[in-house]
Amino acid sequence: MNIRVKKILAGLIVMTLFLGLAGCSQVQAPATAPAPTAKIEQVTIAASQGSGSYPLAPLVENNALKDIADKTVIEPWVTSEQLSAMITSNQAQFVVGPITNALMLYNKGANVKLVNVAVWGMLYILSADDSVKSIADLKGKTIAVTGGLTSYHGNLLRYVLIQNNLDPEKDLTIVNMDMAESSAQLATGGIKLALSNEPNSTVTIDNAKKGNVTVTRAIDLQKEWAKAVGDENARIPQAGLMVVGDHAQNQALVTAARDKYHESAKWVNENPAQAGPLVEKYFPKMKGAAVEKSLPFAGLNPVAASECKEEINAFLTEYLKVAPPASIGGKMPDDGFYY
Repeated sequence: MNIRVKKILAGLIVMTLFLGLAGCSQVQAPATAPAPTAKIEQVTIAASQGSGSYPLAPLVENNALKDIADKTVIEPWVTSEQLSAMITSNQAQFVVGPITNALMLYNKGANVKLVNVAVWGMLYILSADDSVKSIADLKGKTIAVTGGLTSYHGNLLRYVLIQNNLDPEKDLTIVNMDMAESSAQLATGGIKLALSNEPNSTVTIDNAKKGNVTVTRAIDLQKEWAKAVGDENARIPQAGLMVVGDHAQNQALVTAARDKYHESAKWVNENPAQAGPLVEKYFPKMKGAAVEKSLPFAGLNPVAASECKEEINAFLTEYLKVAPPASIGGKMPDDGFYY
């Protein structure tokens, strides 16, 4: 083999080794880790007075979202108009409120997604006497319902009445009365029956007792709904945690908020005596004693929206048999509503 050929072969060998080492170097190089989500200054959660807001007290007290945000604050809302404004103007990253309100806004174009169902079935027919023990006993009676027969609560009652062969328009009288007024009227004997939620039911029972009036939870509407649907496991999804606007794209934020909310709810349910005063600290209108007593009836059992989507849709399918589509914004939710 002449010198020229040897040089060419040596060059080819060196080049082959170089390319081989370069290829190994590329394979072995570690992949670039995704950049962590930047910590934000503040998480704002809009919330109303209700059992769905109970977990927010320990969540804020313990700064449970400290890895995601420097601080967490609660922004109260009272009316559905306030809730709508907070969502449409992006005033908060999260909202706790009625699921049907959020769905209505979503169907009208608002950028909101359901993160969880926090509260299931906590509506009760309160009675100031012992004349009502079943749905059939409501015939001929007068009952106070917030928003009247055409409201969300009214439509739930309407469904149960119809399934029990009662005509909501003819067989009983349903009057529109807010819960504060119905609570006062029950305590003074002005009315005998009212549909109420928690912690209002507990407050009503306690206030009536002060005046030597006995008010009881005569009917659990959750149980009656399950009977009417024909499925003992059917539940009423009432309130939940929603993420607002483009914050839904911050997966670390939403996941942390959901998981810490669930942890806080578990603590509240397991520590009612401690939870009551803490809830009152952040929601002064919800008194600690009432919060503590309400917990067995409050329906606080958070489930991620992705895990109960079919259950929600099944509920809405039944609900729309008596309620107009406009009550939820015109249509059933699509997958975009669920986080």
